Amino acid sequence: MKKIMILALCFFLTGCFEITERIKHNSDESGDYSLIVDFSKSWFRTKSAIWLEEVDGVSIPSEEDIKNKLADFRTQASKIEGVSSVTTKYDFKTYIFTFKFKYSNLKALNAVLNSMNNEDPITHFSKSKENSFQRFASYPIPKNLVNNEDKKEDLNNAHITTIYTFDKEVSQLTNPNSKLSKSKQTVFLKQNIYNVLKNNTLMNNTIYFNP
Repeated sequence: MKKIMILALCFFLTGCFEITERIKHNSDESGDYSLIVDFSKSWFRTKSAIWLEEVDGVSIPSEEDIKNKLADFRTQASKIEGVSSVTTKYDFKTYIFTFKFKYSNLKALNAVLNSMNNEDPITHFSKSKENSFQRFASYPIPKNLVNNEDKKEDLNNAHITTIYTFDKEVSQLTNPNSKLSKSKQTVFLKQNIYNVLKNNTLMNNTIYFNP
């Protein structure tokens, strides 16, 4: 399936927006995944772009096109073995879009994330023998945007946040920018889009657990 239109919109419009990835992961490799793309702080700019149908020479999908793509994503993701409860939500007043699903193992989780992009499949998440959970970040972001000075301020004000919760205590994190909750079971990581464009590995993390 082609790159999810909502994600593509983020980087063409480059207004103020937030991307939040949440995972509740269990020891048996099952879990819940959600991705929220929030344009609410720049809803008028987003709405105007959709009305105009083009920004900086880039065609912007209509609301109907977005609805159809989300429906297509639900259909395709639901066919993946080990994936269930696939839902998508959209709000064309606040321009907040949500993707959610349950996965029975990391292979299924990776398959859904790969379906959001038309490039070669990669491993987004893995579990090592050393009792760890690994995130290899890869976001479908046009890297040439970082060279456009007119968009730099917007990209610096846009963020990607990951929130991963586990059913056991975390003992160590390899990403120095990540934070651990008081319960030691939730890991937070936040970066601005501009920095991630320059270095996608800033969102990588290996999370180790207590035995």
